[in-house]
Formats: sequence, structure tokens, C-alpha cells
Amino acid sequence: MSNKSNSTRPPSYRLHKASGQAVVTIDRRDRYLGVHGTPESRLRYERLITAWMQGEPAPEKESESADITVAEVCIQYLRWAEGYYVKDGKPTTELGNVRRAIKALRETYPSLPAKEFSPLKLKTVRQRFIDGGLCRTDCNRFTGIIARIFRYAVENELVPPDVAHGLEAVKSLAKGRCEAPETDPVLPVEQDAIDATLPHLSTRDRAMVKIQLLLACRPGELVAMRPREIDQSQAVWIYRPRLHKTMHKGKDRIIPIGPRARLLLAPWLPDDPDRFVFRSQRGSHVSVTGYGAAIRAACRKAGTKPWSPNQLRHSGATRIRQQASLDAAQVILGHSNISMTETYAERNLDAAIDLAMKLG
Repeated sequence: MSNKSNSTRPPSYRLHKASGQAVVTIDRRDRYLGVHGTPESRLRYERLITAWMQGEPAPEKESESADITVAEVCIQYLRWAEGYYVKDGKPTTELGNVRRAIKALRETYPSLPAKEFSPLKLKTVRQRFIDGGLCRTDCNRFTGIIARIFRYAVENELVPPDVAHGLEAVKSLAKGRCEAPETDPVLPVEQDAIDATLPHLSTRDRAMVKIQLLLACRPGELVAMRPREIDQSQAVWIYRPRLHKTMHKGKDRIIPIGPRARLLLAPWLPDDPDRFVFRSQRGSHVSVTGYGAAIRAACRKAGTKPWSPNQLRHSGATRIRQQASLDAAQVILGHSNISMTETYAERNLDAAIDLAMKLG
């Protein structure tokens, strides 16, 4: 096999079946990297390919004392993340967050030995997020991803355990005590705005809005609905989405469908239990992006302030929190943490003011 330094395609990482080792062929010579699939063999491969791409001769023997760098840890983690952050064969939004965090980390400390990455260096990368204008919650999110990368490195014995332990000392940015700006909270949409928008939506999108408002489900749970996932044997139907936000934590998601929602949903249920209830022209389910775009277009036609499907969930959630016990609301809304359910009561300021007027 010929590998020339001016080739545009790097030699591949392969399994040598007879030995179980990973192997790469460079300049017609097989170089064995260690047990196939291990982080160590991947690291050796990345180092050899880096030298090959730079036109440098591959070393006869890799130095055992060579320390893995921050950039190399990032490569290892990203390779793992690309297989982990996937739902239904598609990358999740978290993978995009991982890539963004890695970009900042590699740009700041590309050649630093990973074992020297410290809490102060983590705060330096976090400052890049702050200086870039990211909100406080995003700064904390991306900083947390970087700490997670080094926990992965410890788990796979790429760096000493004290590296990850040190990063745990870095506290999250606190509200009102940092430079990073706050984001506006996602508030419920007023019923008047919904009523003004509905006439400008298609029949399908109008039904989706009404159903989501009653169920207070997430937009992704609504668009991916299929008959197979709906138990219609009782007066209240039970929808168990195959894919949902907390499925990777082993949690079940249960969405009750009451009489009013049943009447709205029934005409859209296809005979094929595996077909999506709300389909696009291509036969797949309506995308969350397309659903939101249809609502924004209808808002423009109605002359109302644009609102989103997430606001619709908050409207439904506020109503449920008003009328149900905290435990029941937590189940209906699919919250892992009960404090999240409580926020809907806190945001219902109009009801609190009305109650104060009545009670004096």
C-alpha cells in the first residue's frame, strides 16, 4: 500500500485481525499502535498522522514519555462524543455544544500537556466565553463540557485523576455576580396572541398548536408523535415518546391525553401505527424548526408579537401547575427536578396579583 506525503487522504486506522492490534501503513510500512479501539492506540495514530501531514518522517519508535496534549484529549473526546450524542441516528444539539467548547479549548491551550490543565486555565477559557458575549448559562454550560472532557480523560487513564478533581473546584458563575449577561426568561404566550395567530395557520399547524397547549409537551415530542406510542385503551390516552429529553438517563416520559386533546388529535391519526401523526410533504415528521417558522409567519400576518412553540409549552405548563398538585404536574411536564416545575408557579405573576387583591 502506498502512502505519500503529498496525498490528500491520510492512511487509515485499521484492525490487524491476527494480533488484535491497531495498525496504520505509512510509507509502505505497517506500524502497530497497540490494542485496537483503545484511547492509547488512537493517540499514537493521531500523532503519527500529524507528523505525516506535516511532511515529517514517522518516528521509528514513539517516546514513552510523550505527554498527551490538550488538543489530543479533545480529539479523543470528540471521537467518542460523535458516537454518544446521537438520537434516532441523528446528532443531538449537545454535540454542537461539545464542538464549540472544544474549539475554544484548543485555540487557548493546543500544545499544553493535558496533565498541566488547572482550575485557573479552565477559568481562562471561560473568560473567552464571557468576552465573546455569551450569556451566563451558556458560559456555565460550555465550561461544564470542558470539565467533562477531562473527566473522560481520567476515566480512560489519559491524565492523572487530580486533573479532574482540581477542575471540580471551579464554581459556576452566579447570577448577578459576574460579567456575563443574563438571558430573558422564556415566558408564556398570552391567549389573545394565540387566538389572533390561529386563523393564519394551516389546518395542520392550527391543530398542533391547540394540542400542544393542552398537553404542555415539548415541541420535539409533539412533532415526532406516532400512533404506536399512544395507548388508546383507556378514557385518557397515554403517549410515551420513543425519543425524549431524559431518555439517556433511563427515565420514562408519560404524556396524558385528555378528552379535549383526544378530539383534536383523532382526525390526524394515520392507520399505519408507524407513520408520524404530523407529516411533512416528504413523509417524515414536521420539523421543530418548520413548526416554529410557520408560527412566526402567522404572527406577522396577524400583526402580533412573534412567539415560539417553547412559549406555548410554558403556557400549558403554567395552567397545569395552577390546577394540579406539584407531584402530578412534575409527571405531566416530564421534569427530572421538581424545582423546574415550581418555576411555572413563580412566573404566574398575574394570578398572584389577582389573589392578593381578593385576600387583601
